[in-house]
Amino acid sequence: MSTVVKSIPPKAFGSACLLPLKISKGTRMRRVVITGLGIVSCLGNDKETVTANLRANRPGIRFNPEYAEMGLRSQVSGSIDLNLEELIDRKIFRFVGHAAAYAYLAMKDAITDSGLTEEQVSNVRTGLIAGSGGASTLNQMEALDTLREKGVKRVGPYRVTRTMGSTVSACLATPFKIKGVNYSISSACATSAHCIGNAVEQIQLGKQDIVFAGGGEEEHWSQSFLFDAMGALSTQYNETPEKASRAYDAKRDGFVIAGGGGMVVVEELEHALARGAKIYAEIVGYGATSDGYDMVAPSGEGAIRCMQMALGDINSGDIDYINTHGTSTPVGDAKEMEGVREVFGAKAPAISSTKSLSGHSLGAAGVHEAIYCLLMMENNFIAGSA
Repeated sequence: MSTVVKSIPPKAFGSACLLPLKISKGTRMRRVVITGLGIVSCLGNDKETVTANLRANRPGIRFNPEYAEMGLRSQVSGSIDLNLEELIDRKIFRFVGHAAAYAYLAMKDAITDSGLTEEQVSNVRTGLIAGSGGASTLNQMEALDTLREKGVKRVGPYRVTRTMGSTVSACLATPFKIKGVNYSISSACATSAHCIGNAVEQIQLGKQDIVFAGGGEEEHWSQSFLFDAMGALSTQYNETPEKASRAYDAKRDGFVIAGGGGMVVVEELEHALARGAKIYAEIVGYGATSDGYDMVAPSGEGAIRCMQMALGDINSGDIDYINTHGTSTPVGDAKEMEGVREVFGAKAPAISSTKSLSGHSLGAAGVHEAIYCLLMMENNFIAGSA
C-alpha cells in the first residue's frame, strides 16, 4: 500500500498506505493537506526527539526482560516509556487500553500542533478515523484471570471499551467532543494508513473539512508471543537489540514488534489556508490493493499495482524517496524490492525502511511512518536503514 505526498512548494515523496478515489471527468477534486501531527513511539514522544533520532539513525529497540521471563524466543521490542496514569485524566484513563491511550496523547499533540480551536475540533465538519491492529490482549487476559479467580461480577465494565475493535476511535471521540464521522478500521499493518486514506476520501467527497486520522497499538507479551510462536519475530539479536531490525540485510531473521500511537490532521487545502495553518504536505496520490494470494507470503503483484495506483499520472522519476514497508522478514523484504524494481526500473529513488529504527508497530505503523516522512521532508534529510 502506497501514498504519494508533496511539500508546498512541491517536492514529491512516497510512503505509507492509503486508498484510491475515482473522480468523474469534469469534477474538481478537493485538495487535501496535512496540518498537524502527534506521535508516541519508541523513537520519541514529540516531533523534536523523533526527528533527532531519525537524523542520527538511532534505534529505539531495546532488550525486553518481560519477554525473556515469559520464555519468548524474541526478547527485543520497541516499547513505550511513559507513565500513562500520570499523563491522562482518570475519568478518561479508566476507559482506555494502551492503544487508545497512546492515540489519545498523540491526538492532543496533533491538535496543539495544528493550531485548531476547540470549536474547530468539536464541529460537524470535523471527524475522526482511527484504529488498531487488534484488541488489547493484556485486558482480555486480565479479564479472564478475574473471571476464573473471582467470578463474572468482579470483571468490571471498563474491560469492554478497552478490548472492543473500535476502542481507539470510540475512546477518543468523547473526550475531544468529535461530532463528525467517527469509526475505526482494523487491517493489520495497514490499519492507520487506511485510516488516513479514508480521511482523504471524506474530504475529497465534501463530507468533512478536517479529519483526525491515525491509530495506536499495544505492545505486550500477551500479543507478542503469538507472533513469536509463528516464527515471525527476530530471535538472533537478543544481545544486540539495536541491530535486530535490519530490513534488506542478508542476515535479517524477522521483525521486531513495537507499540505506540500517532495522529495526523488531514484538512481541505482552502480550509487550511483560510485559517493560516502550517501545511506539512499535500497528499497527491495513494493506492491500496490485495494480493489475494497467501495469508502470510506476498506474491508481490499487489504491491506493484498499489504503487502504480498511488503514482497515477505522476512520473516515477519525480519521486525523491520511498519509505518502504521493510519489516526485516526474509520473504517480505525481497518481494517488496522486486515490486519497486518493476515500477521504478533502474532509476529507483532513494529507499529506506524506518522500521530498522522503530521496529514494527503493527496498526500504528502507517501513521508512524507517514509522520517520519513528514519530519524528514520538513528537515530535509532521509533516515537510513540502520
